[in-house]
Amino acid sequence: MEYLIGIQGPDFVLVAADTIAANSIIQMKHDHDKMFKLSEKILMLCVGEAGDTVQFAEYIQKNVQLYKMRNGYELSPAAAANFTRKNLADYLRSRCEERARGDSCVSL
Repeated sequence: MEYLIGIQGPDFVLVAADTIAANSIIQMKHDHDKMFKLSEKILMLCVGEAGDTVQFAEYIQKNVQLYKMRNGYELSPAAAANFTRKNLADYLRSRCEERARGDSCVSL
């Protein structure tokens, strides 16, 4: 089981994550970092399949950095969350497989 926790205070945020990468009952790695620094004020924590989460987090990280280079300022935490949510939703919608009945998934 993988764990993430975040606590928000009046002028601080405290986050923590375990460091184990596991598949079922097998522990693959004991020093897996689940925290990704997107900018000076934004930290993203990811759980899931180790390769998928790292690839997705690095994609988001590089795009947040690209936004700063193009526009001269960083995304706000809310804007970064919306960008991440949209990319994750688009990815999930595009990877829809056919169902057992033969119906194909409709992309929105």
